[in-house]
Amino acid sequence: MDSSSGTRDIVRQVGVTNATDRIDEQRELWRAEHLAIPGTGHIQFNALPSDDDVSAQMARRVAQDPTDARLHVARVNHHLLRDEPNGLYAALVDVFFAFGPTGAGLRSRLLGGARRQIGAERAALLDPYVDTGLTARSSLPFCPGSMLSNGITGETAIVSLTAGVRT
Repeated sequence: MDSSSGTRDIVRQVGVTNATDRIDEQRELWRAEHLAIPGTGHIQFNALPSDDDVSAQMARRVAQDPTDARLHVARVNHHLLRDEPNGLYAALVDVFFAFGPTGAGLRSRLLGGARRQIGAERAALLDPYVDTGLTARSSLPFCPGSMLSNGITGETAIVSLTAGVRT
């Protein structure tokens, strides 16, 4: 029996990677780059050893440091790749709250890449705020999973001045 071809060799050598392992790794790298929002797939998140899943870790990190743009992008891509529309929408809402008027380009790119997955109705809620971002006074339905949203619905201005009315 000739075993020189190695096709039936089941012994794995330490430090030598299997060709299928390399292919799987290359496939995952391709998936992360090309199925994520274009131009953002190279931004990765390193999860800490924990019993929590990556989604929960990312959400907590957003609450701790809302201005970390790389974390926001990684969180959006994470939910996009896992096909989780609710988590994706929550991550987008946090992006819209985090940067105020300075993050218009980032918001536009992320919303554009996630629009199909979150649906037209949710995208329509965020569209008016692409240029300005959301503020604490912005009216937005409750968004489970969002770390930065207060879930204000309805009108926030209770009393307003009207022109020409004297009291």
